[in-house]
Amino acid sequence: MKKTLTLSVLFLSLLTACTVGPNYQRPFLEIPKEYRPITGQAQDASQWLQARWWMQYKSPALNRLVSSALSNNRSLQQAMANVEKAASSLTVTRSDLFPQLNYSSETLKNRASENTLQGAELKGKTNSSYEILGASSWELDLWGKIRRQTESAQANLRSAQASYRGAIASVIGSTVITYLNLLQVDEQIRIAKETAQSYKETYDLFNKRFQYGNLSKMEVMQAKSQWQSAKVQVSPLEQNRVELLNSLSILTGISVDQMPKRESLSHLKFPVVVQGIPSQLLVDQPNIVVAEEQLIAANANIGVARAAYFPSISLSAGYGFSSDELRSLFKSPSHLWNFSGSITGPIFHWGAVEATVRLAKAEEQALLASYQLAVSQAFADVDNALSARAYLLQELKDKTELVESLKIYKHLAYEQYNGGYTGYVTVLQAEQSLLPQELNLAQVNADLLASIARIYQALGGSWIEQALIEEFQGNQ
Repeated sequence: MKKTLTLSVLFLSLLTACTVGPNYQRPFLEIPKEYRPITGQAQDASQWLQARWWMQYKSPALNRLVSSALSNNRSLQQAMANVEKAASSLTVTRSDLFPQLNYSSETLKNRASENTLQGAELKGKTNSSYEILGASSWELDLWGKIRRQTESAQANLRSAQASYRGAIASVIGSTVITYLNLLQVDEQIRIAKETAQSYKETYDLFNKRFQYGNLSKMEVMQAKSQWQSAKVQVSPLEQNRVELLNSLSILTGISVDQMPKRESLSHLKFPVVVQGIPSQLLVDQPNIVVAEEQLIAANANIGVARAAYFPSISLSAGYGFSSDELRSLFKSPSHLWNFSGSITGPIFHWGAVEATVRLAKAEEQALLASYQLAVSQAFADVDNALSARAYLLQELKDKTELVESLKIYKHLAYEQYNGGYTGYVTVLQAEQSLLPQELNLAQVNADLLASIARIYQALGGSWIEQALIEEFQGNQ
């Protein structure tokens, strides 16, 4: 008994200890401790990343759009299906670690020919047979091939889950940015239309004064060209608005005519950005997780390829009943059993096994470079997003001051013209300088609001789980 137990322990140790192929070790990467300094509120950055940040814009319309996107976006549905596919694949792969149990049953009836050389007692006789069998088979994972396959499948599942998180971040970020761009275009259309209307009123006034001989034809045409120049700005902006509405409809699943009522750009609040964001927060960034899990899967596949060098040992057994008469099928004399074992292994495959191992190693090296690139790109994306916000803050301040100066310049030019101290060309120059800067100011304002979305997108973090919770609660 003791000897049998000792052999069993040794056998189980052999099963668990012999796993060919390298064990995964995370590559060392030199990373900064903290991102570039930024101005913002001093608070725990990890807590900051747990916020449902899109709600900080204080926009009911945007909140509804994000909620609808989480429920209806096709890209998210596709990513979720990929997670379910990876989970099913893992179950199939892991099942090979355990004995497979099957059953079969058979009923056979036949009649012997009367025109054969068989014995007279068999000629024309009808025979029946009944059989019920249970069978089991088990491939012993002595070299860890199935365990490495399972390890690879587990990594693929985690990669699919990270891709799903990345899809959530992308869909929310795209919804927010598209909505902000739409508000920007709304603002630009308003500015262009109001400016064009103002220029038209000037043209109408000049045309009347020309009829009474108080103005030259040239001044009238200058006013008309100014009005037409402003008017042609509207059509491209309106076409842009149509495209943004269609993009938002695709993202959220809400038809264009059912879109929530939009507020103006100036009514939105700026979400909070904290000081001193630690680089460690980027470890859970979806793109990095996807790249690392793919590297883990490729590392495990090297072991799967190497296992082909070693013999495969399989055990099979069967037990059941077989009888020519149904009434005696389950009686003791009718039972049968069998047990077998097989060993198969490579002898000469013209270098195929070695080439498969080299292929697995090459794939692992390619994915190692992909992982390193993903980390570098992620840090660059965060740094770009943070620096963009800093520069946009300064640009918004400068643009606002520029627009105010141009408005004063325009007012003074009109006073000079009405007083007869300068020609209408001076007014035209002032107006021509003001309109594009007002349109640019609306764009900078929207870009600054969108920069927060890009920071959250680049960082990833627990806010994605908060979005998942919201999606789950919304579907209850």
